[in-house]
Amino acid sequence: MPPRLNLSSIEQIFGLWPTQVEMARVVGVEWQTCAKWSQRKRIPPESWDAVIAAVRRKGYRLTEAQLNKWNKPRGTARHVVVSESESSRA
Repeated sequence: MPPRLNLSSIEQIFGLWPTQVEMARVVGVEWQTCAKWSQRKRIPPESWDAVIAAVRRKGYRLTEAQLNKWNKPRGTARHVVVSESESSRA
């Protein structure tokens, strides 16, 4: 068995396929989902098994630890608390 090739970033994962449509088909998600992952530079943990399996079929080494390290943190929504008295003045 030939040695597995190493990846060094999440961007390289998306570069393994000619298009995001092709990656999405292989991983088993809608192409829009794959496009959002690429844009956010984040693959959600619930999809890691499918992505790891697809990447490994291409001859590359990929682990959950690498995905965890490379994933951008999730965006946090800002919540503003407004009291009833303030909202009635609006």
